[in-house]
Amino acid sequence: MTSRILLAGLLAGGLTATAFAQPQPAVERPADIDALIEEALTLYPSAGLAIIRIEDGDKSWSAYGGEQGPGVPVSEDTLFNTASIAKTLTAELTLRLAAAGAIDLDEPISSEYVHPDLADDPRHQHLTPAIILSHQTGLKNWAYAYDDDTLAFTYDPGTDYSYSGAAYEMLAEFLSRRMDAPFEQLMQSWVLEPLNAEAYLGAGGASEARLTTPMGHDRAYGEIRSGDFAPSAADNLFVTADDYSTLLLGMMEAEAHGPMAGARGTQQVSTADEAPCMLEDQSQCPLNGHTLGWSVSRFEDAHFIFHGGSDWAENALAFYDMESGDGYVVMVNGGNGLGSFLHLITVVDPDNSLISTLMSMPQIQGALSQMRASVE
Repeated sequence: MTSRILLAGLLAGGLTATAFAQPQPAVERPADIDALIEEALTLYPSAGLAIIRIEDGDKSWSAYGGEQGPGVPVSEDTLFNTASIAKTLTAELTLRLAAAGAIDLDEPISSEYVHPDLADDPRHQHLTPAIILSHQTGLKNWAYAYDDDTLAFTYDPGTDYSYSGAAYEMLAEFLSRRMDAPFEQLMQSWVLEPLNAEAYLGAGGASEARLTTPMGHDRAYGEIRSGDFAPSAADNLFVTADDYSTLLLGMMEAEAHGPMAGARGTQQVSTADEAPCMLEDQSQCPLNGHTLGWSVSRFEDAHFIFHGGSDWAENALAFYDMESGDGYVVMVNGGNGLGSFLHLITVVDPDNSLISTLMSMPQIQGALSQMRASVE
């Protein structure tokens, strides 16, 4: 499994508006945060990083370090490519349309759209928004994962878990046809404007001066590719760390009090086989699964929802404890960013149960070892 799918797919209660069931000790902004970011970007070579700390359902502190591009420092205005975190906004749009009665989460998307690759397989009639959002379609991530570059079911929809970006693009087509509007227009009207945030589904319309210049695993800068990304429901979400934090908090407010309350935090399918817990004390292992749009880890005293994004030159992670209202949004411009942000959060918040669990996973340790070896 590639590190991209690992982070995006495997990284895959008591909430109220003003107070949370189990307040946790505050994680103060370290006085040496600039040095800690520099250390993280050096140990796992990456260009730049942004981090937002969330506590008790609100933004607590932020920090920025490294470069957006050659000679340009990361700032609060930097637009990072957060890759698969785009799927969280697609899920939010879907839930808001369902709450408005425009769609039903359990209706077949074939009423509006059938992908040509699947047209001759009657199982396409079992694809619903809920099955797609929880990654139970039976489809691989993208068509290129098949020997003949043609999508096909690997199991009956609704019977197992398999991460699929292609399925999210089918869902976007369904929503667009049902609402008779372009997907990006729906996202703007139903999610971004109501939550008062700026984001780009692909880099179209974004100022190139704010875009990160991608840095690969080899520590070499690539080129800004603002014209290469079509609007996507599954990938290439360009957004600042601050704006995504605003979106995350808005989505969690809807989770607590909206008409689709519970949909974002309730497990739909287990991912225990995909993400085995390797903690020494197995009694501390969480229940891992996937909700409608998010990965979920349920501990005895914490209920995390989270999503990662990872590609050849970008890495990001957003997570939120629905019991305490605490979490992080972290974005890195660099192919080694997984190591950068895991190292930083481990130092800043060493008792964080979600990060400790992720760090125990053999897949994660293997990826980090490869990154460290490339530096030595």
